Amino acid sequence: MAANPAPFPGMSKLGKGAQKGAQPEWLGKKILSAAGIRVPEGELARTADDAIAVAKRIGYPVVLKAQAAALSHKTEAGGVMLNLADEATLRAAWTTMQQNIERAAPGVTLDGCLVERMSKKGLELMIGAKRDPAWGTVLLIGLGGIWVEALGDVRLLPVDADETQIVEALHKLRAAKLLTGFRGAPPVDVEAVAKAVLAIGRLMQTTPGIIEIDVNPLMVHAKGQGAMALDALIVAE
Repeated sequence: MAANPAPFPGMSKLGKGAQKGAQPEWLGKKILSAAGIRVPEGELARTADDAIAVAKRIGYPVVLKAQAAALSHKTEAGGVMLNLADEATLRAAWTTMQQNIERAAPGVTLDGCLVERMSKKGLELMIGAKRDPAWGTVLLIGLGGIWVEALGDVRLLPVDADETQIVEALHKLRAAKLLTGFRGAPPVDVEAVAKAVLAIGRLMQTTPGIIEIDVNPLMVHAKGQGAMALDALIVAE
């Protein structure tokens, strides 16, 4: 990695949505996208009609996600609905989601709902970074989805790790067999994962206001087809 990485847009350049503490997913994804990390095509919708317009533009099926900085556990609150196939399903999901949030998190005001194109399946990894008082700034890579908590299959790297170090660390995971093809699945795009981790490292080095980044899952597709951040949490000080 270069000694002086090129700066990426920080939170102060991304509008009034940024604030101290955890950022809503929609804003976190803007930051990641500016850093060169792929995110699903989509947009924040303020109303059901807005959501329908976004879905028509990006194409069905879509995902609908409630958005608020104070809503840290969207899924548990009924704030995530997947594979919505048409306008009627999306409109019904919008109404149900508003009711779910009012019931599970009374008092939380939503920024809106994120409407995104449904991702194709792949290998779910977790990547991120954190400013640790004892260790300094470190990068994290590991098996993602629900498995990150169940198995704790994670490796730590210095924030300035290069692509070779990142790839080596990926292959030291206990689940490394999943990277090279397992039970008929194709090898995944390890290079795309490494580039996403590099981007997070540069972002942490050039934006001191960010203290933590958590991308889980990073959906990794077959070799040559890239990787995409399906969920993102960024914490600012």
